[in-house]
Amino acid sequence: MKRQLTITLIAVFVSVLATACGPRAEPTPTLDPVAVMTQVAATIQAEVTQNALLTPSPTATMPPTPTPPPAPVQTLPPVPTTQTGTGTSGGNTGLPADSPDKMRLVGESIPDGTNYWQGERFTKSWTLENVGTTTWDTKYQLIYYDGTILSGELLAVSIQNPVEPGVQVQISVPMEAPDTLGSYISYWRLINEDGEPVLIMDAKEDVPIGTEIWVDIDVVTEAEKTVTPSG
Repeated sequence: MKRQLTITLIAVFVSVLATACGPRAEPTPTLDPVAVMTQVAATIQAEVTQNALLTPSPTATMPPTPTPPPAPVQTLPPVPTTQTGTGTSGGNTGLPADSPDKMRLVGESIPDGTNYWQGERFTKSWTLENVGTTTWDTKYQLIYYDGTILSGELLAVSIQNPVEPGVQVQISVPMEAPDTLGSYISYWRLINEDGEPVLIMDAKEDVPIGTEIWVDIDVVTEAEKTVTPSG
């Protein structure tokens, strides 16, 4: 009986010893419910983001841009053709074609492009015929109008004697060539007592062709002078 008790105690001791020397069981950690919910939410958010990236976004369709109506085009009236004639300058005469003040250029001295020395003096003359219905009196003047002033301080020459319709008159203006080489044109007009220009009529047809007559010269060196002007 004593021997059996001893064996039993030894067996218990060995069992206790084996238990003490064996692996210890780790205690089961306590789960935090807040942490679990946070992890679940993060997982769901990640899946949603991934699905959004994989799914193509629908392309927005822009409404068509309305086409503005074309701007109205303004049609300009045609520019009238300028008529020119020998010794006259074309352009808008400012007077109707049936104006009573009309003239015709019958002749002139100093052909266009005549050569002169620097400072050389000459006289330009125009022969004009009254082809209107008015009589030119002393209130009618031939005046400088445009271009180079070649007549010094003399800018107007008055009609000395009445010129009735159908009568011709010669008007002369003393001039002087400039000191600088080059080409020069001086324009003149015959104006009536109201200051309006007298129309210049075509030599062949009864149509106005301008209001200006002119003198056209070239100032050259002595070696270049080929034409000796008269006057």
